[in-house]
This record gives sequence, C-alpha cells and structure tokens, in this order.
Amino acid sequence: MASGHESAERLGTKITELCSYLYAAEHRLLTLIREFDDQEGWVHLGFHSCAHWLNFKCGMDMNTARERVRVARALGNLPKIDARFAEGTLSYSKVRAMSRIADESNEDYFLMIAKHGTAHHVEKLVRLYRRVKRQRDTEVANEQYDNRQLNYHYDNDGSLVIKGRFPAEQGALIVKALEMAMESSFVGARLAGEQAGTTSAANDVSAETSERTPISTRRADALAEVAEDYMNSEPVPNATADRYQVVVHVVGAASAATSNEYPRIEDGPHVSADYVPLG
Repeated sequence: MASGHESAERLGTKITELCSYLYAAEHRLLTLIREFDDQEGWVHLGFHSCAHWLNFKCGMDMNTARERVRVARALGNLPKIDARFAEGTLSYSKVRAMSRIADESNEDYFLMIAKHGTAHHVEKLVRLYRRVKRQRDTEVANEQYDNRQLNYHYDNDGSLVIKGRFPAEQGALIVKALEMAMESSFVGARLAGEQAGTTSAANDVSAETSERTPISTRRADALAEVAEDYMNSEPVPNATADRYQVVVHVVGAASAATSNEYPRIEDGPHVSADYVPLG
C-alpha cells in the first residue's frame, strides 16, 4: 500500500502533467485566434472586432477577450516563447506577462526568468522593466527636445540650404504642414482648371506634374508656401512690420545695362533679375 507521501507525489505529477496539456491547448487556442483575426473572420460574421466575437461566441468577458487577442498577436512575433508555450512548459500567466514587453532581442532573458521563477516573479519583473523603459523614454524625449535646432546658410550658387533636427512631435507637425501645403497646391490647380472649363485637362496636367516633379522639390515649394502664408497672416503684436520684410536691393533700369551690380537680398546673395522688375 502506497504511503501518503507517494500518493501525494503521484497526484502532483498528474496535476502538472494535466497543466502542461492545458497550456498546450491554450497555445493552440491563441494560435487559432490569431489566424481568425488575421483573416478578419469576425468581419464576415458581422462583429466589430475579434474580441466582440469571442465575447459572444465563446462566453469570454470583453477584457479577457481583448487580452486573448493581444497575447495571440504578440506571440506571432515571439518565436521562442511561442515554441515553449506550445510544448506546455510555460503557463498562460507567464506568457501573458512576458508578451507585454518581450521582443526577439530579450526573449532568452525572460524565458530564463520564467523557467526559474513563479508567475509573480515574471509579473514583477515586467512592471519594473516597463517603469525603467518609461523613464528611459522620458530621458530620450527630453534629450531630443534639448537638441532641437534649425540651421541655414547660403551656398556658393546663392541657394539657401536648410538643415534641422526636431523632436518627433515637432517633426510630425512640420511634415503634416508640408503635406497639407502640397495637397493644397494640387487642389488649387485642379479648381483653377475647373473654373476655366478645362476640368479634364487640368486633372491630367496636375497628375502628370505631380508624377514628374520629385517629391523633394514639391516639399521645397510647400515650405515656401507655408512661409508666404504665415507672412501674409496677421502681424505679430508689438512687432515692427519692416522687421519681417524681405528687402531686395536693385539697380535702376538706366544703369542696369552698364553696371556690374545685380539685384540682391539684403545681407544675402544676389537674385535673378527675372524675379525683380528693373525700372
């Protein structure tokens, strides 16, 4: 007759074995959820999201359903964790925690923690890791902000060369403004063609011009347009108007033919006479 210790040990073995099957089954479930979500099977069945479908068809509450979908997606980019989960050697609790922050570069580290620690250890590590990452992100954001700059100089041919460095938020704002100006120019050309009664031709010309003109050139034009629009807006309070004028020095029409002087921007290079009426 087996002793109480041996009986408990056998029961413990059966429980852990059954848990391994459950973990493997959970992995299979999440794999199917990911495939179902990738195929947007829930769309064809009239649901707003995969989580809504799981809530209705599988009886999961919405929070649980959303978390299942999140973990399922994450596992698609975590091959090592996914493999261990499929073997039944990792619990869903540990996988769920690791999937919040793990990537291919640190999978081995988290797998080592998960192997030798409890789910509580993994959860605690994830919280600390996220806290440090948030602090690091804040430091990086502050560094980007402190290093913001915009420099310009006139090149040998008189062209203005601009070089800038901006935090991500400011950079996104600038890019959006340029895109809006580019779109505005395109729409303006199309509307002008419509008003002239040449809608089809204007559209064809606008489309052809957009394809032929390099995107970098269109951005340059957009930046000049943004600057012109700003200069034409309401003046800055308490500011002297002539401070913001672009001053071009020209020579008289009578002496233009014999003079070696060219029209030039004040404190800047000369400009083409095509842009300045002489006399």
